Amino acid sequence: MRRGATARIRRALLGVAIVGLLGGPLAACTAPPPARRDVVIGLSGEPTSIFGGEPAALVLAAAVTEELVRRNERDEYVPRLAVEVPTLENGALRFVLDDPTAPTGRLVATFRLRADLRWHDGAPLTTDDVAFAWQRERTLPSGLPARFLADRVDRVEVLTDRVVRFHYRAGERWDGYPLAARVLPKHRLASATAAQWALYEREPVHAGPFAVAAWLPGYGVTLSAFPGYALGAPGLGRLEVRFYSDRGAVVDALRRGEVDVVPSPVFEADLVRTLDGIADGSDRSRLQALYTAGEAVEMLHFATRGLRFGDVLVRRAVELAVDRQAIVDLLLAGRARVPRDYLVPPLWAATVSGQVARPDRDAARALLARAGFSRGAFGILERGGQRMVLLLLVEAGSPVRIDAARLVAGDLAAVGIAVEVRERPLSELLATLRRGDWDLALLVRPAEDPVAASLPWLGLTDPWFDLVVGAAGAAPDRTEQRLAWAEAQRLWAADLPGLPLYQRLAVDVAPRGLEGVRPAPGGAALTWNVAEWRFAAP
Repeated sequence: MRRGATARIRRALLGVAIVGLLGGPLAACTAPPPARRDVVIGLSGEPTSIFGGEPAALVLAAAVTEELVRRNERDEYVPRLAVEVPTLENGALRFVLDDPTAPTGRLVATFRLRADLRWHDGAPLTTDDVAFAWQRERTLPSGLPARFLADRVDRVEVLTDRVVRFHYRAGERWDGYPLAARVLPKHRLASATAAQWALYEREPVHAGPFAVAAWLPGYGVTLSAFPGYALGAPGLGRLEVRFYSDRGAVVDALRRGEVDVVPSPVFEADLVRTLDGIADGSDRSRLQALYTAGEAVEMLHFATRGLRFGDVLVRRAVELAVDRQAIVDLLLAGRARVPRDYLVPPLWAATVSGQVARPDRDAARALLARAGFSRGAFGILERGGQRMVLLLLVEAGSPVRIDAARLVAGDLAAVGIAVEVRERPLSELLATLRRGDWDLALLVRPAEDPVAASLPWLGLTDPWFDLVVGAAGAAPDRTEQRLAWAEAQRLWAADLPGLPLYQRLAVDVAPRGLEGVRPAPGGAALTWNVAEWRFAAP
């Protein structure tokens, strides 16, 4: 064999040897597949817009929008677009007494924005956008959460492009003051027409961790990560939100593995056995159901100014007739709490003003007799020719709420009160309450803010209640505020303008490998901190 050929063979063999030496370890150390960077969220129903206020809309809004300050899962205020939460300790919150327009004093908070904030379209976000949001939201219809926040503020003062000062209403020491500072893109909306506003509310440019990439009506929304997000690039790259006709369809999608996350209130605690069965399935063991006591109450309202429930004896009789623990046990697998008051833990202002009354139908009948009612035709109670045949209006959207209303009707029938249950959209129901032509209504009452939670009851109970609520809002610190709120709850429970059926229990479903999912008790959507979600490396 020629020397050149021999050399080529040796070089080839050497190359094979090197490849063999290197290939073994490389093959053994093949890189693991990258962690997932997309999540599919299943919702029941399609919202009218991201700012629509429906539960599905809140899930989208929490991912797309951002505020200066939000609540976290421990109900604490945390800075988002702001550098810090203004407090008395850091000097950014003051209570001024030298303002001639506020003889009882005024709360003043100074917010500093983070540097180099940007909207989704790349435009700079400044304090002009903060002032613009307040000016816009103070013109919204009364009763909306944004309008409630704006109404607590007297004026907004822009000091620099990063420093803005909020002057709150005279005499008010409102614990929720940081939430009033919100943002809207002035450069897009200052001269927007009604049609442009409607388009914006459907696909807004905002400052949240995700931006709307596409909205396909009847199907879903794709949200893409915003790399310029104030708190750092999100851990996920995309959120796929899917709309389903009802919660049954969402359950089916979960079983098929089409959906990763289902946020409250799509599911309620009546599905606990179904959800546990899905989670225990072979390839579904990756799922977990998270149960969180919410700061909200399913409340049976009495028309206290009406002929039937203007008498507290009648309201007490209903309290003794309705077996609320049985409702919780039957519909919610015993997981929810039956509250005594309209404020509930973990809200800092909540206290327990007494024991929850146990059902006693004989005592209920005795109270109704004392109120002047006697049995008439078909066993229905009558007084002065007026029969106790009532209409119970129920806020639509919750199968559990409808079932609870029917159980209430059954319990009242046992003491001679005939009740027909009718489901109504929230807007229609609230309009009926304002008109005053109603007897009973069942709807959820948020309780994450004691002032906001007290507003529906002003003028409907003991006049001292109104005064104590005002004193609680004006108290200088939480110690005095708690004392005032305890008295307000005592007065409320004594007069009983409503009957709390059960405390809302938020039910969220998420993969076990999805880190950062932390339900918040204060009514915030599960996506409040979606920027922190990320899948653990496989």
